[in-house]
Amino acid sequence: MTTFYFVRHGKTELNLSLKFQGGDIDSPLLPIGIEQAIQAGRYLCDISFDAIAVSTQKRAMDTANYILKENNYLDKLTLQYYDSLREIKFGKREGTEINHADEQTAHLRQRPDLYDPTAFGGETIDSLVTRSTETIEKISEEYPDGKVLIVAHGVLLITLINSLIGKEKANWREGGPLANTSITIVEKKNKYTLTSFNDISYQTQTEDA
Repeated sequence: MTTFYFVRHGKTELNLSLKFQGGDIDSPLLPIGIEQAIQAGRYLCDISFDAIAVSTQKRAMDTANYILKENNYLDKLTLQYYDSLREIKFGKREGTEINHADEQTAHLRQRPDLYDPTAFGGETIDSLVTRSTETIEKISEEYPDGKVLIVAHGVLLITLINSLIGKEKANWREGGPLANTSITIVEKKNKYTLTSFNDISYQTQTEDA
């Protein structure tokens, strides 16, 4: 059985300003985002991971590094970086303010089966889930009895997780959005099973700075 620990990156400047932050843009972790990652690392410090798979975007890589600095079992463990774990691409909307009244934004959040990013050159939900699922399947084959940390992004993770556990496409955003540095645990044996979802119980109150 492969046990996946899915973690969203820490809070960033663009998260705070409510702007689209997809696969073609990055912004730094806020101090609170760094603190969230450190707290997540302390929470996971006694888990001996067999593999670490991280998006190639800086906010995810930084989050992973802060988490792993707290871990007690790092001997011979290396991070593997995957373009396939980058966030969904928003095309011309990257870095722009999110308009919650926009039809496609509403579809992305509530009915991903209806989401069509063609007008602004964005990535489809099917593309996002296909590329991320292929990576997870490959890792589960390489580590059939392993514990694997995955550090990636909000839209990617919620759609990927819901797809893996067998939900219909219309429900791939169900339970989202995932909180920054939340931990979701999924076990893969004959099928994918959710054992813990969007866990931020370890977080203590911190101030944005």
